[in-house]
Parts: sequence; C-alpha cells; structure tokens
Amino acid sequence: MELINLFRYDPAGGEDFWEAIRQIPGYPNDGDLPLVTMIIESGALLRLPEVLADLTGNSTGEVLAVMDLIPMRRGPDELKMLLLKSLRNAGWQPHPLMLIPDDNGQVLTDMARIDGVKKRIQAGIPVLSIGSGVVTDIARHACYLHEQETSEHVPFVAFQTANSVTAYTSNLTPVLVNGVKRTFPSRFPDVIISDLETLCDAPPEMTVAGVGDVMAAFISLADWQLAYRLGMDDLYNEFPYALLSGLDQILIAFAEDIRTGTLEGMEALAKLLHLSGLAMSLSSTSAPLSGYEHAIAHVLDMQNESAGLPVGRHGSLVALTSVACSLAYQSFLDEFDPRKVDLESAYPKPDTMRAKIYQTVAQLDNTGKAAEQCWANYQVKLNRWNEHRRELESFLANWHIIRSELDGLVRSPELILDILRAIDGPVRFEELVPPISEASARFAFFNAPLMRSRLTLGDLLIFLNWDRQKLWAEIWSQMSA
Repeated sequence: MELINLFRYDPAGGEDFWEAIRQIPGYPNDGDLPLVTMIIESGALLRLPEVLADLTGNSTGEVLAVMDLIPMRRGPDELKMLLLKSLRNAGWQPHPLMLIPDDNGQVLTDMARIDGVKKRIQAGIPVLSIGSGVVTDIARHACYLHEQETSEHVPFVAFQTANSVTAYTSNLTPVLVNGVKRTFPSRFPDVIISDLETLCDAPPEMTVAGVGDVMAAFISLADWQLAYRLGMDDLYNEFPYALLSGLDQILIAFAEDIRTGTLEGMEALAKLLHLSGLAMSLSSTSAPLSGYEHAIAHVLDMQNESAGLPVGRHGSLVALTSVACSLAYQSFLDEFDPRKVDLESAYPKPDTMRAKIYQTVAQLDNTGKAAEQCWANYQVKLNRWNEHRRELESFLANWHIIRSELDGLVRSPELILDILRAIDGPVRFEELVPPISEASARFAFFNAPLMRSRLTLGDLLIFLNWDRQKLWAEIWSQMSA
C-alpha cells in the first residue's frame, strides 16, 4: 500500500512537510522553531557521517555517542558496533558513553544520568544518541541543559533503534523527580535517523509498544477537549487533531506489515510516532498524547518501582490503559445526566484532597517526597477547578454539544483491541511483562488523577461523585471477557 495515499502530512518530506504543516491552524508562529530533519528510509544508517558533516561543517571530528548496554542487531551485525565502525571508517572519532542500569537492570530518565551526560558535552562536539526513548530523552535533556547554561548550540543527532515511543520528535522530556514523572521543556534533535532495517530487527515487543504509544491519542485528544471545555487548559488548539487525522485508518491498514516487520510497516509506524511527537512539541504540551491513560500507566510504573519490579513496556501498558479509559468514556457518555449534578459537592475541600493524596502516595513512597510532588501539582488543578465554576455550568448547559464532540474523538475499546490482536500485542493486563493484577490496575485507575495537574476524565469522575466502584467492576469484567 502506498503511504502517500494515507499520510496527509509526510514527516519524511523535508521542507515540503514543514511548509504544509505551517498552514494548519494552531501551528506556533511565535519565535523560531528548529527545522528537524527526519530521515526515514532504507539504509539511512549509511548517511550518518554525511549528516554529521552537514551539521558541523567538518568532514571528520569527535562525536559523543550516548547509548546503553542493551545488545541490538541489524541483520548479521551488532548494531552499535556497526555504527561506531562506520563512523571510524569515515574519519570520525566516536567516544562511547554508556548509561549504566540500576539494581533492577533498567536505565531510567533521572537527573543523575542527565547530569552525567551533560558533564561530558564539549563545545563543538556533536552528540549522537543511539537508543530508544530513554536514551534519547537523557541525551536530549543533557544537550538542552548545557545550552541553557552556556548559550552554545550542541549539534544533536538521534539514531532511532526501535519504533517504540513518540519521544524522538519531542522537545519535552519526562524526568523522574522523587519517584514521580514530571515533564520539562527540552529541545528537538537536529536530525532523526530512522533506519528501516534497524527498526525491522528491533524486538517485536518494542514495535508493539510503539503502536500502543500512538494509540494514546484515542483517549488523550478527548481528555484535552474536555479540559478545554471546562476552562482547565490554556494551551488547547486544533493543530494536533489535524496532524494526527487518519491515525486509526493507518494503523488498521498497516497492522499486518507492522506485525511481520516489513520495511513498509516500519516506515508507516515511524512516521506516526514522529507526527505524534510533533503534535505535542508544537503545542508546547504533552496533553495531545498524554491523558488519563498515561496517568494510570505512570501510577502502575510507580507501583512496580515501589515493589522493586522492572517497569514494563510503556506503550503496551498505555494501550491497555487506553482500553480501560475508552470503556470509562463509553459509560460516561451513555449515562451522564447534567440535570443530576450537585454543583456544591463538585468542589472538594483542599485539606481533604491533600490528606487523601498523602495517604495514597504513602503506599508507594514512605519518604513523603513523592506525596509532596503530587500535592504541589494537584493543588494547581484544584485551585483552577474552583476558579472556573462558570465553565462547569456552561459545560452542563451545553452537554448535548460537548457529548457529540467527545464521542467523535474517543475510539472504541473494540477498535483498540482489534489493532492489538492484529499486531500480536497483549490484550489483558495479566499478559504484560511484568503482569499487572486487578488490584494494581484498580489502584491506578482510582488514584491516577491525584498525581498530576492536568484534568482528565478521571478527575471529572471524582468531582461529579461518579460511582467509580461500579464503573471499575464493569471495566474489569469487560476487559477480562
């Protein structure tokens, strides 16, 4: 199938792509945005020396190559050794910087690792990240912080090793702060290299995770619209909706190619991931691809970390939390009656919510630091919720219109599950690695709204005193069927 027939905006189109998306209403026109070059093609690995030469103006030189210890293959070759060898053969001098895993065997995006990379950055020496989302995020934010401190631009190339996350085209970085994920402004790579052979040879579970990460839009765009309608998000705009139009049709059309790992399937998924990252970055918020489904996934991660378990594949977790949120939306859209809302009870007291947050988060972190982080963010949301009572009244009066808007944005749980089955992805929480129990999923579903400042359906269920016990029982029953 020809990709051009499905992609209205092709991120591999160079200047033509950027010129096309500049015409979309909501494209940011305030200030200069770096023109990210996205090379998405077969044999893109071979263009790395050329890319470095174009960026630096030199045909040879030193390169700081940031990577982890995970072995990767490209055909018969070990990928990282192949990359370093190709650079040396072209006259470049790569200096590998290895990110060391923690006691659970994982490399997480935290300030200690970011600072470790930042200390190795030198003026005039390009940085090359070789890895998936975490490696890219660590290198990206290290370059950003160096630039903030020195006002020196660091040439930064991201070599994508798997179609696993939307992080490559993001200028936002999620960082663990006191055990809680917080998203900070960062920077774009100058060039992203998506070598299709490398993506084909990545572990299938990482490709499945990439599909799950983009399917977050099936929930998050509705959550963003909901927050906007309730006066809770000033950054809302129509740009991401246009950029991601046709997402579900493309995933359905290329599901078999994605499952079997063809070049065409990897190309289609890479483009979807890059468009998703740009939808967030060019809106200056992760909201277009991070709603209630991501908040639940983050709490599930916190539970694993608290229990000393490894964190599972982010995208696969998000895919299943998206199913749960889709079921929640179905119930809300079908059953919500604005005439039955008691406005006075929709505004909980700050002391009550603060106590609830500290009591809840103590189950994950007994130091109090994570609870402090959560309350600081939740308090912002609660204050704003109280300041925008008129918007809630308008929301209730115009529910028939808003309901139709949300219904057009949320994708059905059946569609999400059909796509997951078509790519051989997990369709139940217990199929994840590590598996998620019903008790863990329920805890995350109930308490995810307490962890962040962004309003989603999860918050509205709390503020409107929805019967969440009954709702969760229905969701789990349907997901287990």
